[in-house]
Amino acid sequence: MNDNKFYRDTGKSFFRNGNSIYINYINENTEPHLHVHDFIEISYVASGTGIHIIGDKQYDVGKGDLFLINYHIPHEFRSFPAPTAPLMVYNCVFKPDFIDMNLLDYKEFTDVINYLSFRSIFALESENIEDIKILGVENNSLEAIYKKMLTEFTEKEEGYIELLRVYLIELLIKIFRSYKNSGTNTTTMMSHHAKMIKQSIQYLKLNYSVNTKLTDLAAQSFLSPTYFCKLFKDYAGMTISEYVQRLRIEEACNLLTATEDKVIVIAQKVGYNDIKHFNEVFKRLTGMTPREYKKQIRSK
Repeated sequence: MNDNKFYRDTGKSFFRNGNSIYINYINENTEPHLHVHDFIEISYVASGTGIHIIGDKQYDVGKGDLFLINYHIPHEFRSFPAPTAPLMVYNCVFKPDFIDMNLLDYKEFTDVINYLSFRSIFALESENIEDIKILGVENNSLEAIYKKMLTEFTEKEEGYIELLRVYLIELLIKIFRSYKNSGTNTTTMMSHHAKMIKQSIQYLKLNYSVNTKLTDLAAQSFLSPTYFCKLFKDYAGMTISEYVQRLRIEEACNLLTATEDKVIVIAQKVGYNDIKHFNEVFKRLTGMTPREYKKQIRSK
């Protein structure tokens, strides 16, 4: 999709109060306004009818439909022209850091975060869009949560941020329960997790010489750092640090074989500023020093 077909919403107008959450209730207009954004959005259709364009597909929507829209996904809700009743939508937009990570100490919330590891489970490729519609008996309870959130966000009484955090977690739990009861099995969820880890591995292969932070890697997958580390080790059979070291030493071996660069230059190229540390890691993984390795390669 061509970038000039939509605009990017950075969320600056939403997060002016310094908190990474914003709630509104809007009458969607009939004009095109396709956009992408740098935050997560959970939208609930309260009344009316219209369309939801997301990615390259278009869906008819009505009361009770709920969508989770991730970072960088082009989308727009649009009302049908009069005399059709306008599309009225509650929107909760937030960044993952709004959820208190201390809640991960409690098993129930760990389960929620794990299952609702946004991009992993809700994987919003266009073919999976309808997986996140919640219809029927959940409608009233979901709408009630949005109403509570909108009241707190609008009135901003003392302690409203803490209540918004509680209500957001309540909303996520409701989504989690409905998604779990929809028949989606753990194997399907884990396949989404595996896809995210594969993407992280590909990123590390391209950026092995840069000191990538764990928090940045986890954020790319919308996972907590602790859970991301567990998934990575389960998938790759080693920790992230061990994997990066292997990538760096593998490339160092290639450079020792194919170039006349000095060992200290090669160490810097693959991400080691400390030559002593480079030599230690190299010997631990190959069984010899860089000079011994180069000598052995040349002798062959």
